Amino acid sequence: MEVIDLTQIDISQLPHSLQMLIDCIGLENAYRLTCTYGGRPKYIPKHPERTSLAEILPHDALHALIKRYAGMALEIPKSDHFCRQLRNQQIQRESSNGYSRSVLADKYGLSLRQIGNIRRQESTTHR
Repeated sequence: MEVIDLTQIDISQLPHSLQMLIDCIGLENAYRLTCTYGGRPKYIPKHPERTSLAEILPHDALHALIKRYAGMALEIPKSDHFCRQLRNQQIQRESSNGYSRSVLADKYGLSLRQIGNIRRQESTTHR
């Protein structure tokens, strides 16, 4: 699992399903869960000893997850949401430091249009 700095994550910009998961078990635990099970449904049992989730979540987070979602198959969002937000923040910083769209597009493997959209996102979120 890739380690990333979650302190820069703006939770309000994440999908609602991921915000709900973070509200339940915390940012780091939600990230850990998305890295392991992201993009797939994961059944949340009523008893903690009946799940492999105990291997990746601390006791209190697992109990909070069970309390809220017991008996449900929870669609776990992909961890890409975290990485994409951090990448976009980096692109915005480098753009404000004078990097051109074409340099940023080459560096991040994105199209010029995508770089432009990311640059515009910053100006609309800071108004």
